[in-house]
This record gives sequence, structure tokens and C-alpha cells, in this order.
Amino acid sequence: MADSTKLSSSTSVADYKKWKAANDRERLTHFFVERYEERYFQPIDSSYKHGFTMLAVACLVIETLESFYQGLTDTDGKSKKMFRDFLARDTSLRVLGIAGDWFYKDIRCGILHQSESRGGWRILRSGPLLDTEKKAINASAILCALRQEVNKYAEKIQTDEQLWEHFCRKMDAVCKNC
Repeated sequence: MADSTKLSSSTSVADYKKWKAANDRERLTHFFVERYEERYFQPIDSSYKHGFTMLAVACLVIETLESFYQGLTDTDGKSKKMFRDFLARDTSLRVLGIAGDWFYKDIRCGILHQSESRGGWRILRSGPLLDTEKKAINASAILCALRQEVNKYAEKIQTDEQLWEHFCRKMDAVCKNC
């Protein structure tokens, strides 16, 4: 039954296993991007847009993408570390991690645990990605940057052996959970 479980609209667990065994990185990277598009980005693209919901989705993407980078099968008790590590990467989102853990605490934890941003932060859908003076963040810009980061990661696993191993470890765990 698990082999028939869909990991994306075009990929089942059986497909993943077959492509992994064949070392078909091109198909697997296409599947990886498709999975993120379908689960995270397209629902936001096609629905009423609200910055709060957009940032909730962004937080899911950050933690799962970092778990792929690290090859972690589970991030239980490691969420803060996932955010620190991801926001320390050389991306346009690095600015969110420069001043410490505020994004994790005031945005991620605020949204997840209290259904609100904390620390006076406002969530907008326009303007700069981060405006520290006005304590405002642009959810649209963050999601756009994350979409680019998912594509960059997919490109990297084509040639980076360590990232490839981490990808396979994480996807194997996803399939096992099916």
C-alpha cells in the first residue's frame, strides 16, 4: 500500500524508489520541486492571499528544506536550530537571521503557538523583504525567495554528493512514514 502512496501528483513512493535505485537525479529533482510547488506554493498562489497564512507556509518550507539540507529524518526538538541554520545560509533570506532568533521567536513561534506575530512585527505583502525600522516583513517577498531556494536546492542535489545522500535519507524517511 505504501508504494502506491502519492508523494506528488505525478510521483508515488514506488516511483521514488525506482528513480533512486537508478540514480535518476533529474527525475528526482523534478519531483522534489513539484512536491514543494503543489504542497506549499500553488495553494498560496491560487487562494485569497493573506500575509499571515503566507508566512505560516514559509515557516513550513524553511524547516522542511533545511531538514533536506541536513538529511534529518525528523526535526522534533530541532526547529530553532533548523531556522538558525537555514537563515545562516547564503540566501536573500539571510537578513532574517542576522539579528538573532527574532524571526523564529516572533514570527514562526508566534504564528504556530499564538496565531499572531509577536514583538510588534507587522506582516505585509508589499515593500521590502525586511524593514527593521518599521518592524515589517513582506510575506510575498519571503515566499518568492523560498521558491527560488527550493529550485537552487534541487539543482545542487544533481551534483553535490553529500546533499544527494541527505536528500535520499530524508526522502526515505518520508516514504517510510507512508
